[in-house]
Amino acid sequence: MSFEEQLRLERQGADAGLNPMFGEWQHRFEFPPVPYGNGAAQRGEFRSAIQAELTNHWLFSNEIHLEITLHVDVQTTLETDESADLDNYAKAILDGLKGSNGIMIDDTQVQALTISWIDRYGPPAFTIAAKGSPDDFVLKPQEFYEMPDGLWYPHGRNLWTNGAVEASDDFNHFAGLSIMELLSSTKRRARAEVRKGGANRLRAYQQARYLSTSARGFHRSRIEDGFPMHDKRKWQAERAHWAEADPKRSAMMEESLREMRKSHDKLIAILANVG
Repeated sequence: MSFEEQLRLERQGADAGLNPMFGEWQHRFEFPPVPYGNGAAQRGEFRSAIQAELTNHWLFSNEIHLEITLHVDVQTTLETDESADLDNYAKAILDGLKGSNGIMIDDTQVQALTISWIDRYGPPAFTIAAKGSPDDFVLKPQEFYEMPDGLWYPHGRNLWTNGAVEASDDFNHFAGLSIMELLSSTKRRARAEVRKGGANRLRAYQQARYLSTSARGFHRSRIEDGFPMHDKRKWQAERAHWAEADPKRSAMMEESLREMRKSHDKLIAILANVG
């Protein structure tokens, strides 16, 4: 595929709100920023106002860099007590950007944050620019699934394909979950074996990443109520029910997973010896 065609598809998806443009997104909000210390009621209204303007049908799924620019009256900022510290504004804005109606799952994804203010003649406003890896996004709606490593992973039925949405059937849905399950289990086992070989906690974490899924898992406490949640017992029962209804494709999937497990077992042994 030529670069021109890739650019066309990326632009097509971005215009439809299906992807950030090569991992980048920006929006200007024409209403005043609200500091976090203004109380729960005002914070709630501010968050609703931010999310009411968001038209994205995707969520950043991994780390991002975020830049916030406040457009304010310089005299008010310098000579009155009507403005707050920048970090107070940042926290309230981050709350508005996370969750099922935001642009990211949780604010722990913000790896780097820059916030500044500039003088503006007219009502206050603010601009937000976000940048992540071009492929690190998922389409809404997302649901979360508990995996063997104790973390919860986003997984949805809608997939981005050439600037458009493609629905995932049951086979691909459960195959994706099963691969994620295998990789998270492999990661956990690899950490344990590397630790047994004498490595410290950090070294075991680093080594096991070679066998980890590229998808980011989240601690349960970091996921807001707006996302449907599936614990292991629930979604594994759903997979078993599907397997009974489609035994041929289920058997094909299990055979592929068995071969993957064999390869992973060999790699875990190598990592354990390396330490």
